[in-house]
Amino acid sequence: MKHIYSHLQTNAYFSVQSLASFTAGADFSNPHQWFTIFIFNTLEGGLTIDLNKVQRNSPNAIFITPGQHFSITSNSVCEGFAISFNKEFYCIEYHDSEVSCNGLLFLNNFSLVQILLDEQQQAIYNNTVKEMEGEFLQNDPLQAEMLKNLLKNLLIRSNRLFRMQNTMDGVDDANIDFARKFSELVEKNYKETKQVEDYAGMMGIASASLTKKLQKFGIESPSRIIKNRVITEAKRLLLYTEKSVKEIAFIIGYEDQHYFSRLFTKEAGISPSDFKKNLHKI
Repeated sequence: MKHIYSHLQTNAYFSVQSLASFTAGADFSNPHQWFTIFIFNTLEGGLTIDLNKVQRNSPNAIFITPGQHFSITSNSVCEGFAISFNKEFYCIEYHDSEVSCNGLLFLNNFSLVQILLDEQQQAIYNNTVKEMEGEFLQNDPLQAEMLKNLLKNLLIRSNRLFRMQNTMDGVDDANIDFARKFSELVEKNYKETKQVEDYAGMMGIASASLTKKLQKFGIESPSRIIKNRVITEAKRLLLYTEKSVKEIAFIIGYEDQHYFSRLFTKEAGISPSDFKKNLHKI
């Protein structure tokens, strides 16, 4: 099953398809293009996101942001659906007041975004896919709006489930929204800005207050999140491009290649050049 909506004038893109169809046409050697919601009714085998292996057999939904790298091994058994869209179809930043998923479901720099689906929620997610599939059969002027509404409802539901499943003692919605705002700022600025005090200034608080607030969310330190994002991007560029270490250092904001190499080696436990060589042998 595969249905695609596209609009040439606005470059809007939306698709809903079975995982079998999605994986058959996927190019795992390139960064992912779309915001994608994977609904796994069955997942047995190897799913890797940014070199991190995902092992889970129970039904779940996983959220992927443009620029991430993922792959599913050919011998994996997976059944479900993939819902993909771009910002021209539905801009999560513009609609943040409605769905509150920017920096949470997508652009989350804290952890892999994965929601467990019980039997009831699994049925709701699958039924939403069926409704989307039905809309493609209508082929009328309101089709795009109906698809956007179905997507919006799914994002709101996912937001609620994610917050429920990641609740910690003493953490309320205000804490979660503070953390996701920080995550969003890191995603936008990590190449140019790497100092905690700069992010604290963007959020209108002192560095110590930023650290304390994030620790309530179980985050070790803001500097760790910034470094992790830098190293993740460096790994992507080392693995999936032919750029030199010097070029990669410059892209992610380091004029001194040697400083970048020392930082990468300290954080990754291996030098950038050795990381590239070793992974290309796999």
